[in-house]
Order: sequence, then C-alpha cells, then structure tokens
Amino acid sequence: MAYEPPFEQTTEISNLCMEIAELVGMIHPASELSTSPTLHRELRIRTIRSSLMIEGNALSEEAVTAIMDGKRVLGPARDILEVENAQRAYALAPSLDPYSAEDLLRAHRVMMEGLVEGAGCFRAKNVGVFDGAELIHAGTPASYVPGVVGDLFAWLASTDLHPLLSSCIFHYEFDFIHPFANGNGRTGRLWHTMLLARWRPALAWLPVESVIRERQQGYYAALAQSNRNGSSEAFVTFMLEVIRDALRPFAIPDEGSDARERQALSYFSTNPTRTVSELADMLGRSKRSAERLVAKLRKDGLLVHEGGARGGRWVVVDELHNSV
Repeated sequence: MAYEPPFEQTTEISNLCMEIAELVGMIHPASELSTSPTLHRELRIRTIRSSLMIEGNALSEEAVTAIMDGKRVLGPARDILEVENAQRAYALAPSLDPYSAEDLLRAHRVMMEGLVEGAGCFRAKNVGVFDGAELIHAGTPASYVPGVVGDLFAWLASTDLHPLLSSCIFHYEFDFIHPFANGNGRTGRLWHTMLLARWRPALAWLPVESVIRERQQGYYAALAQSNRNGSSEAFVTFMLEVIRDALRPFAIPDEGSDARERQALSYFSTNPTRTVSELADMLGRSKRSAERLVAKLRKDGLLVHEGGARGGRWVVVDELHNSV
C-alpha cells in the first residue's frame, strides 16, 4: 500500500489556503518580486542569513552580503563556509527537481560540503533531537531512512493535495524522518521553497526563512505538537501562517506613488526607529526603491530624520509641528 502521511484538513487550514491564494493572485507578473534582480538579491541574502541563524550561524547581514559578493570577511571559518555553501545550494535550486530524492541528496551535498562527513548521503546511524539532556524526538532508524524517504517522494509526486498543503506536509515529514546526520533544517527549508516555486515561480524569492527565524520558537513548538499528535496539522497551520505573512508585503495593490508615500509616512509614524530596509520589506520593494521614496519625502519636507544613523528616529512633519 502506498504511503499516505497522517493529515486532516481543518477549517483553519482551508481558510489560510484561500487567503494565500488571494494574496498570490495580487502579485502582478511585472511586480518587483517577480522581476527585480535587486530585490531578488536582497531577499536571497536575508533568506540565507535567516536559515543559517536558526542553525546558530552568528554572521551579520553585512558579513553575509560581503561573502555573497565574493569578498573576504573576518569570522569563524565554519560560519563563512555555511554561507558559501548555502549560496551555491540556492543558486542550484532552479535546476533541481523538487520531486526527486536523488536531487535532494545533491542539494544536501552542496549545502553541507566541508561541514560534515557524508554530505549528500543518508545517515548511517540513529539520531535524536535533544532539548538539553532531554530527548524530544528520535529520527527514523537509519536502516529505514532510504525506503521511507523514497515513499515520501512517491507520495509527493502522486498526491492530489494543493501544493500549499503538500509542501508543508513534506516539510514536516522530512523533519520527522531526519534523513541526514546534520543539515536537515536548512535543507528542508530550501526544499519547501523549491516546492512553492514549482507552483508559482515568484515564490522562489519569498522570504519564508526570514519569517521562520522571527518565530523560531513557534517553529519548534509546531513541530513538537505535530510529533505528539502523530499528525502534521499543527505544523501545516504554522507554515501556512508564515507563508501568508511573508506574502503580505508583496501583495499590496500598486496604487501609484502617492499611495506608497502615504504608506511610508504611516509606517514611520508608528515605527519611528525602523530602517529604510525594513520599510522596503513592508512595501515589498527593493531597498534602492525605498531609498528613493524616502529621499523624495525628505526633499518634499514631509519626513525628517533626527539623531545619528544609529539610534536616530524618523519624524513625520505634521507630528513634528504638532509637538512644538
């Protein structure tokens, strides 16, 4: 009998899928998420840094950017190699088949080369996931891993479930199996993105990993809850919320420059210490585009920056006048 992962669709999961579909429908084929190399580069840097931060990599965004630009940086050799490997793995992703177990091994080899023995091979020993001294999850026994992974990919290729659901279920099942000695988390997150991109190509750039990083404890809690339940609903719900929230900034209807100016002023009015990069994230636009917008607002006398580059704050001019 073919393998069927335990899963029961809930009303909440159905509603999240509909909400995500509506957001995806709002992303125009000519939008920056679909077409902008500058935005793609910024999102890829944030994605790689976020996914590696979850695994303990401590390099700054500036250092990750420099490494991805081919520059030399000071830092732990392992952390630097993790970034270089992840950059190669994400660059390789468009040429991989997300329904192929062989390509999964290929991606893991690139992701973990020089970091662990046996990169690109299923583990030969049993493993457990620990919280301190407490075992919280025992992976599938090593001797069963190749067969179980093969069954999972066979299900993925044949299921009638919507790609939003099958990608989330695959992510959970992959983590549950824990097929590699190391690198399961970063490889699983990459594979989830690849499956989403197969459904809608623009989602290859969606910063899912960045949202997971912001909610890291919720990520682990959802995995643990699904493990206890013996079914993936809790994790699927969590990941659909992550995908929805990662999409929202990019699904804002483009109503012209006046609307973007109002959005920027409103954003800084309620978030005066946020950066131009964070404004770009909110608007779903490149940093350069956000910089041009802020420069225009300052030139028009609508926005003022008080204090230094670090620790300063933005003030909307109407608020400045009202405070005098």
